[in-house]
Amino acid sequence: MPKSLLYAWLIFTPFILNAQKDMTGITLHFNPILNGKPIQDGILTGHINDDSIAIHTLRFYLGNFVFYKNGKEVGQDASGYHLLDMEDANTMTISLLIAADYDAIRFTLGTDSLTNASGAMGGDLDPTKGMYWAWNSGYINAKIEGYAKKCPTRNHQFEFHIGGYMPPFQTVQQVELQGIAKQEIRVDMELSAFFEQIDLGVTHGVMSPSATASEMAKLLAKTFRLHEQ
Repeated sequence: MPKSLLYAWLIFTPFILNAQKDMTGITLHFNPILNGKPIQDGILTGHINDDSIAIHTLRFYLGNFVFYKNGKEVGQDASGYHLLDMEDANTMTISLLIAADYDAIRFTLGTDSLTNASGAMGGDLDPTKGMYWAWNSGYINAKIEGYAKKCPTRNHQFEFHIGGYMPPFQTVQQVELQGIAKQEIRVDMELSAFFEQIDLGVTHGVMSPSATASEMAKLLAKTFRLHEQ
């Protein structure tokens, strides 16, 4: 090792180690629910708008976690985007490190325009994850699929592939959780708040960027809330 690099390593290593010691571990558990009922046998079921609904697929991207204290930014996470998949319980927990106390978290639901414009990537953004539109050169920010009695489709199926990053059909959304003072946090996703605003007898398929996809993204962002003990 060149002397200059050795000296730099000797000087800065203590500072790096001290910074790591000051880091706080934060664990977020995301729990999809429907009318307060959790996942059972890999499916969410419930009755909404006089309709019987069963959700068997729920996948979405979260990223750009920023932490606040008294309204001021105190830290952010640089681990990139996380793909959460209802079918894989391990993906529904995200562990982060920050270097300060906090009382609020802000994050994005979906991927930003820069990520989309950069083409297919690796990790959770790998196209093999099934969340990339090769024909559209962009990511699907959220997939929601299932069945509803009122759906006039074959086998009463609905499919919502929510994505789009170019105006006027952007779908990335900001989510903020306030009043947090714990290192382990449970976040519910109450999907009834999403389906109560949708007539599945009329709207049952979204497969490309559109005004409907943008509105659905806004509805989905409103489903996140801190779990009440």
